[in-house]
Order: sequence, then C-alpha cells, then structure tokens
Amino acid sequence: MTDRDDIPFVFAGDPCARLSSRRSDTAWLQHALTSPATRFVPVCGEDNVLLAHDFAPLLLDSGTARQLLPQAHCSVLLGTCGEHPCFALGLPPATVLPAADTVLTSLRPQFTLLDHGTLALLGYARVMVHWHLHNRFCGKCGAVTASRSAGHELHCTRCGNILYPRVNPAIIVLVTHADRCLLGRQSDWPEKRYSTIAGFVEAGESPEATVRREVQEETNIRVASMHYTASQPWPYPASLMLGFRAQAENTDIRCNDAELTDARWFSRADIVMGIGNGSLLLPTQRSISYRLVQTWFEETGEYSLDRYQQAGGSKNH
Repeated sequence: MTDRDDIPFVFAGDPCARLSSRRSDTAWLQHALTSPATRFVPVCGEDNVLLAHDFAPLLLDSGTARQLLPQAHCSVLLGTCGEHPCFALGLPPATVLPAADTVLTSLRPQFTLLDHGTLALLGYARVMVHWHLHNRFCGKCGAVTASRSAGHELHCTRCGNILYPRVNPAIIVLVTHADRCLLGRQSDWPEKRYSTIAGFVEAGESPEATVRREVQEETNIRVASMHYTASQPWPYPASLMLGFRAQAENTDIRCNDAELTDARWFSRADIVMGIGNGSLLLPTQRSISYRLVQTWFEETGEYSLDRYQQAGGSKNH
C-alpha cells in the first residue's frame, strides 16, 4: 500500500501537535483554558456535535465553553490544531448547546462530508471523552478517579491506582486464493454490503495469531501466509485496526461462529458485475477495508475500483 500512503484513512489524519510536554504544565494549561485562541470540541454523551446547516464541527471558544464547564465531566487537552489549542469537553447527552442548529451524531454517516483532519480531531475527542466516561471509578478499590495530566491520566483518590487511556487492537484482513478474495457480511450491515474479515486481538495473542483464529472461526478458511499492510485508528470505542493480506490454504467456506451471516469468494469479474448490477456494496472508500480490497483488485493493472464504484453509483442511484 505504499503508493497510497499519502491518502489517509478516516480518523488516520494528523490534525494537531499533541503537546504531551504541556500536559503537566499547570501555568500553560490555566492560560490555555481561558485564552481567546483556544477551541473546545464538545462530545455529548458518546456523540460528536456538528452544525446542522453545513455539517462542520461545533467548536466553542473559551468564553462559551466556560458556561458549560459546570456540566462537563471532563476536559482533555488534544493539542494545537493550526493556531488553536484544542480541548475535548465531555458533556451529558441532554446538554443545551449555545448553537441552536446542532446535531448529535456518530461520525460514520459523515465520512464523505468531513475532511480527514476534522474526522481525526473529532475521533480523538470522542475516544478521550469515552475513556473518561467509562473510568469514573477505580477498578481496584471502587473509589472515584480524578483527572490528571490534562485529562490523559486518571488517579484513584483512595488507593493511588493510575489509569491510562487504552487502545484495543483488532485485525482486519483480506484473504485471497488464486484470483479470488474472501468477503463476508454481518446481519446488521446495510443490505448487500460485504467486507473483509475482522476481529479483536485476545489477551496473550499476537495479531498474526488473531488473523489465523478469526478467519477460521468465521469462515472455516485456514490461512497459509500473511503480511501486515497498514493501520487505522477507530474510535468505536477505542480500537486500532491492523490491516493484513493473507493467502488461504483451502476454499470450503463455512460460517462457524454466527459472526457472519454469509461469506463468499469474489473474483474481480464478480466484483465488477456486483457493483454494476447493484447486488454488491463494498465498504466506504475511505476505510482500510476498502483499501485492502482495492489494492488486490488493481494488482493486475486491468481495473480501477474507484472507476467501477463511480459508474455503479451513478447507475444505481
């Protein structure tokens, strides 16, 4: 995927300098929290906040944010974005916001509407607020936790246990055999949507072992060999998708664990036909799953997946 590394996946942009050295700088933080240049990224419950008329993110200045601070359960330094120090602001779901024309939303429907930097910033804010919301009490003794290090640490107020934000690694893999690739679908996906195989890395397991286990559990396919390709952060709730390509030993598919409702081998011609007649929907074009399929699809030099997607979309909508 090296030829496409300049096109980041959703949430994989680099929106800000994270300013880790400032997280313990009390004087700098106090100034930043009240500076006219500072912007606050509100997260209400577990939803991001967008302006309804143009789907731009709602960014609050320090004066406006100050009015909401009594309701906030956390504020977290994200870094400097452009010329603005930015903080995430965790608020209750029913918070009355200063802008009347706002919508609370998951970012999934906005992938084609927001640029990479905005998605990365909003995803980062969502991850940190979610972490605070779900770690209000110590896992060792049950006491209340207190925010430290500009929101990047939680300290137990009784036993001193320190909590740090956690990332949950997951694998996502395109399995191929001869001139076909393996795609599956889950029951809660949009109709006709097929995607690559994915699953969480379990305790005591390497990503490579997860690839072998998940593929066999979900499809009965044994992986012969594999290689790592790329990664994508995913803020639902705090995952890191590790992308792989793998070769299959066998071709007899059986959905073993009910994770998938269907799995099939697709040739390039099958994909072209499915996109053209509307019987196949691939993942969003800004996802690592799509990129895995696209890289394999275009290896022969005969095809352009984006071109078929555009032609199929204009024909079927």
